[in-house]
Amino acid sequence: MIPRDFDVISKADIDALVVNVVAEGRALEYKQKLPDGTDDDKREFLADVSSIANAAGGDLIYGVTEKRDAYGKPTGTPERVDGLAGINADAEIRRLDEIIRAGIEPRIPGYRIRAVDGFSAGSVLLIRIPKSWTAPHMVVFKNNSRFFSRTSAGKYQLDVSEIRSAFTATGDLRSKITAFRTERLGKIISNEGPVSLPVTPKLILHLVPLTILDPVSQIDLKPLESDPNLAAPIQNTSYNNRHNLDGFLSYNLSRSSGDGTGYCQVFRSGAFEAVDADLFDQSNYPKLIASTYVEQKILHATARLFKTAQKLGVPLPLIVMVTTSNLKGYALATSSAYQNFRPMHTIDRDVLLLPDVLLEDFSMPADVILKPIFDAFWQAAGMSCCDHYDVQGHWTNAAR
Repeated sequence: MIPRDFDVISKADIDALVVNVVAEGRALEYKQKLPDGTDDDKREFLADVSSIANAAGGDLIYGVTEKRDAYGKPTGTPERVDGLAGINADAEIRRLDEIIRAGIEPRIPGYRIRAVDGFSAGSVLLIRIPKSWTAPHMVVFKNNSRFFSRTSAGKYQLDVSEIRSAFTATGDLRSKITAFRTERLGKIISNEGPVSLPVTPKLILHLVPLTILDPVSQIDLKPLESDPNLAAPIQNTSYNNRHNLDGFLSYNLSRSSGDGTGYCQVFRSGAFEAVDADLFDQSNYPKLIASTYVEQKILHATARLFKTAQKLGVPLPLIVMVTTSNLKGYALATSSAYQNFRPMHTIDRDVLLLPDVLLEDFSMPADVILKPIFDAFWQAAGMSCCDHYDVQGHWTNAAR
């Protein structure tokens, strides 16, 4: 893999592979031509992509000519980079993306494709495929299903025992994510979090990268020092921030009492924990949740943390989890007309573990990602789904 941020890789970085005689390996493969429209080429392409995702992640680079040995076979070391002649880079990126989406199950989260310009014949196409924590990924093409992985010698087909081990690892991943959520909720509910909070209903938002299970995976928190707004709490006004043992912490304080009302903890692992103990306080309408207001706050906080995660280089995918506590007996006001609202149903439990969702691409709008969570929240209050979405599937503050 080219040791540079994907978005800033330039012609000089790719030329350096030739100058430094960087050979193919487990995380790097060169290709002179793009896959054509034949079944064999598509199948080979899908095997390359899935093998990288199932192994350690890496880069596929198209437009590189390899050196040949005395028998005319490629040696795996680059001879020159001419680029790809006569292609429409945007069209090819869309074509490759469609092949990957249709030919690999489950979908590989977080892969990216871009063109690098400036070469003699045309653009180089670069595909960066992260190590997948939802592996194993299977090539499904023309009724043939195969699993591949990689070593330093290239890709190979997994045998039955290796496939079984890969599925076992995925099951362990789900258990460990659940254990992380359970542990954190236990600390919050018992008021052992980084900020002491009042015993009031709470909104709890977690963003968890699957790399949290890798003990050596750490992010650089320095950008938060120069721009603390990146780690703002859910209610992003009147807050302080500081480093702590877990990473970087921003927290709200009550103007009247000076006690904490919410916080955002950024862990060195790249996980985020945002808790608010003031969001459900509707003093004029006790035990009535202002759905529009609460959803707006969740949307804005989630979108802000997506941008922060991207800026900090947190790897995708991210699991987004929303939990509420102490809302038993509360009803949901579906509009701002509280005085005319007569609740028929109330929430029947203290803790709502709303369904987790997966963020695979930072360009996905927060409202689209959060819809299953909002639907489940409304269902917990006795309604069929969140009624704040338009026909295009986007959230609107005008209830229908």
